[in-house]
Amino acid sequence: MKKTGVSQFFLVIVLVIASFAISSTGEASSYSENSYYHIINANSGKYLEVGHAATENGGNVQQWELTNCSCQEWRIVQNQHGYYEIVNRNSGKALDLYARSTENGGNIVQWDRNGGSNQQWSILPSSSGQKLISRHSGKALEVFEHSHSNGANVVQWDDLGNPNQTWIIREVQTSSFPGNFHQPIGFAAMNGGTTGGAGGKVVYASTGEQLQRHINDRSRSSNPDEPMTIYITGTITQQNSSSNSIEVKNHRGQAHPIKNISIIGQGTSGEFNGIGLRLINAHNVIVQNVKIHHVREGEGTAIEITENSRNVWIDHNEFFSEFPGNGNPDYYDGLVDIKRGSQYITVSWNKFENHWKSMLVGHTDNASLAPNHITYHHNYFHNLNSRVPLIRFADVHMFNNYFKDINDTAINSRMGARVFVENNYFENVGSGQVDPTTGQIKTAVGWYYGSPQTGYWNLRGNTFVNTPSSHLRSTTNYVAPYSYQVQTASDAKSSVERYSGVGIVR
Repeated sequence: MKKTGVSQFFLVIVLVIASFAISSTGEASSYSENSYYHIINANSGKYLEVGHAATENGGNVQQWELTNCSCQEWRIVQNQHGYYEIVNRNSGKALDLYARSTENGGNIVQWDRNGGSNQQWSILPSSSGQKLISRHSGKALEVFEHSHSNGANVVQWDDLGNPNQTWIIREVQTSSFPGNFHQPIGFAAMNGGTTGGAGGKVVYASTGEQLQRHINDRSRSSNPDEPMTIYITGTITQQNSSSNSIEVKNHRGQAHPIKNISIIGQGTSGEFNGIGLRLINAHNVIVQNVKIHHVREGEGTAIEITENSRNVWIDHNEFFSEFPGNGNPDYYDGLVDIKRGSQYITVSWNKFENHWKSMLVGHTDNASLAPNHITYHHNYFHNLNSRVPLIRFADVHMFNNYFKDINDTAINSRMGARVFVENNYFENVGSGQVDPTTGQIKTAVGWYYGSPQTGYWNLRGNTFVNTPSSHLRSTTNYVAPYSYQVQTASDAKSSVERYSGVGIVR
């Protein structure tokens, strides 16, 4: 009997210790490692996120209103000691107390998971939520100075039980944010994918002459297909360039492809003022994070993709001129024109603003010169007149774009083009007048102006605000031939407002 009593005594002690361990770190079984969670500040109602959807070590942690970005979603993973690692969905990195600080105000960042005590957190109940306490410092995670502002910094501080140190942890039922920003979605991900200059040589250009020389030298080198990334560190102009446009082409002529190049703006410094880019039989090319505006010389187009170019990704750029073209609608030409057999192209997260003839897919009713396989997603189309875009012959997928203040017509589908128009947000789009050539009402989607044959459209999940739409019906069952995530139109509008344009990707 005595031996049994001792055993029972030790069993009670073990249970008490286990109960204490669980209560000191939070409920051990509360969070599923296979789920993602929003972590919401009780004081501000804003969401814990990695700023700018960064993926590098040291990416700053802040608060922001809900955007449905995967950078606002976290896995909560318990370790063998009962503490939790909090892992960002977008980057895969852990919530980290920077430089292992023990001071009030120590900054919170993300970092590669290393199991350190500065990446371990207790999750304890508070009066209206949970508090997150660093194992390393014993201090609480808080929004600095009780801020309610987007972008307010997240730091550690003595555990005072204040509302800015209280967090509501809520499981994300479905994540509709479409992946991260570091690889294309849609047609540019097909046909072998689009990686540009990744993993290759890195060079810099602050003038057009330098940029063109880098392209030409690589084309003429002993290894003309070597991947190369060119970072734009200044403003490219007519005056500092050797020609009236920058041409990404093989020096042997347009019959020969040029391959594996990225042209990326550094920070917010990359700019093309009054001069555009021409991609001529260019394969596996990325143009990202640059402003291109007020282009009149050369072809008069900000970016022209032509002559059988393949696998091109136009991402996180800004395009604009003046509306309505310095008083002359023909003063400027297109912003991004896709022509002459070019295929497998994705245009994503760009801003297109203040322009008359916005862009086209196919420049002629001649089917032998038709481009094909184009994706537009998460672009901001604002204060434009028409051609958003004009499409001939091609299969095009347009999803999760935000169209605002389009004066005349938006998606213009002609000559048998098939357009899948999915979960876009149209606000104040179209004149509502009848096109005298085709009889179509001028609005978000239709067949307009001079081509002799209509195109077709499949409409799904779109939102129309102050936009003629009661007459719109699908005229094809075409859908995209690839896998992707899609947001609701309303969520896409919020994401586009937050994440389109330059300065987002690094």
